[in-house]
Amino acid sequence: MTPKQISKALEAGIIDAAQAKTMLAKLNSAPDMRAALIGDEENMRFVRSFSDVFISIGIGLLSLGMFTTIGIFGGGIGYLAGAALLWLMCEYFGRKKRAHLPTLLLAFAYLIFVHTGLSSIFEMGISGELGRPGLVPAIVTLLAMLLFYWRFRLPFSIALIALSLIMIVFAVLGGIIPSGLLMVFSGFALFIAAIGYDSHDTDRKTRFADNAFWLHFTAAPLIIHGIAVYVLKPEVTKIMGVLPMVQLGKTDALFMLAIIGVLAFVGLAINRRALLVSSLGYAGFAIGFLMKDSGLGFGSVIALTLLLLGGGIVFLGVGWHTARTLILFALPTTGPFAKIFPPTR
Repeated sequence: MTPKQISKALEAGIIDAAQAKTMLAKLNSAPDMRAALIGDEENMRFVRSFSDVFISIGIGLLSLGMFTTIGIFGGGIGYLAGAALLWLMCEYFGRKKRAHLPTLLLAFAYLIFVHTGLSSIFEMGISGELGRPGLVPAIVTLLAMLLFYWRFRLPFSIALIALSLIMIVFAVLGGIIPSGLLMVFSGFALFIAAIGYDSHDTDRKTRFADNAFWLHFTAAPLIIHGIAVYVLKPEVTKIMGVLPMVQLGKTDALFMLAIIGVLAFVGLAINRRALLVSSLGYAGFAIGFLMKDSGLGFGSVIALTLLLLGGGIVFLGVGWHTARTLILFALPTTGPFAKIFPPTR
């Protein structure tokens, strides 16, 4: 508890003066944990212990098994029944146990089950005169996620609501506007919304910061993948004649790395690592294709890609504070910009 919380508890009669004095003494004698942190941190509030991780693995496997089994037996209303079961599990893990990581996975599975079930039902002809067949399932999915947020009030629900909105955008504009552009515009919209949340909490201590984290985490892959789909010209080959594999030329790989570099710069400026984390797969993909004609074997290319990518992440992570200090010299940090580009600490 913070001193302010202890003071309020004392005023409310929850604790007495002696208890408040003891708690404050313990608080003042506790070691400063921030001294061990590297640079400006983004607190992870959705993982409490390895028990949460263990349960989450089971939930992921269970959800995948449910989805596959329901599909084998015809899908449709079965997916909605699965969604109802997932909701009950959310009540237990989200409301009773307050286990956020398991609830996060359950919420994501809930979104997929609801949308898949509704889509399969409407594809059977029920949508008839309702225009685009994907629009009604997307709208109902949005309502389902709004209900989920109202019930559980968990920050990652904001990202799921955003994904539901993107489904509506694709249902309305898909086929009219190229899908790559829709992804890019959607990603930028989420990024702007995340900046709005961040500007209300530059210290990264409240629910606003948590909401922004998940929106940033969702925005980056939308932007990168959207640009890749719209701009790049990949070729698809089959490994051993079976497994499809996208092939990029060196120019396209360099372009993708440049986009990721821009995201890295923006992430440093606004103090958000989430922009980088969700784009690491694309970075590794591009680095691998830059080295594919180097004469190295397939295993050597993978090893060197992991070496470069991992080294870069560790270097940037350790030097995050210093890198931000250098970047902020070239950016406006007064007035309203101080909320967009928070100072280093």
